[in-house]
Amino acid sequence: MSFMYHETSMSKTHQYRKVMKPLLERKRRARINKCLDEPKELMIEALQTQGEESITKLEKADILELTVRHLRKLKNQEVISKNSPSDRYIAGYTACASEVSQYLSSIPGINVHFGSELMSHLGNNLTKPLSVSTSSLNESSSSVSPSDLGYVSSGSITPPPEPKKSIKTENVWRPF
Repeated sequence: MSFMYHETSMSKTHQYRKVMKPLLERKRRARINKCLDEPKELMIEALQTQGEESITKLEKADILELTVRHLRKLKNQEVISKNSPSDRYIAGYTACASEVSQYLSSIPGINVHFGSELMSHLGNNLTKPLSVSTSSLNESSSSVSPSDLGYVSSGSITPPPEPKKSIKTENVWRPF
C-alpha cells in the first residue's frame, strides 16, 4: 500500500510539472517580449530620425544587436569623458576634422587644392599648444596701479602694494 501512495504522489508531481512548465514558459516569453518592446520602439524612432524610413520590423536579434552597439558607444564615451581635458579636446577636434573631411568629399566639384589646404591647416592647428600660460598675465596686471592709469583720488590713501605671491603648480587633492 505504501508503494501505491508513492506512485500517486509522483504522478501528481509529474502532472503538476506537465501543466506548469508550459505556463511558466509562456510567462517567461511574455516577459522577454515585453522587455524587448521598449528598446524596439526607441530604436525604431532613432532609426527613423536618422532617415531610415524602411524600418518596418525589427527582430529580437536586431534589437539586441542595436542595444549592445549603443551600450558600447556609451561605454566609449564614458572612457573619453574620464580622459584629461586636453585628450577630450583632441578627440573632439579630430572628430570635427573628420566631419569636415567627409563633408568636403561629399561636395561635387570642390577644388581639391582647397580641401587639402583646409585639412592640412586643421592638422597643423591640432598640434599647437592648447593653453596659454596665465602667470605672465597675472604678473603684469598686478604691477599696474590705478594711479599708473591716471586715476588719482585726493582723499584716499592707497595701501602699499602687497608682495607678489608665487604661483604654485602642484596639484591639490580635492574630494570632488
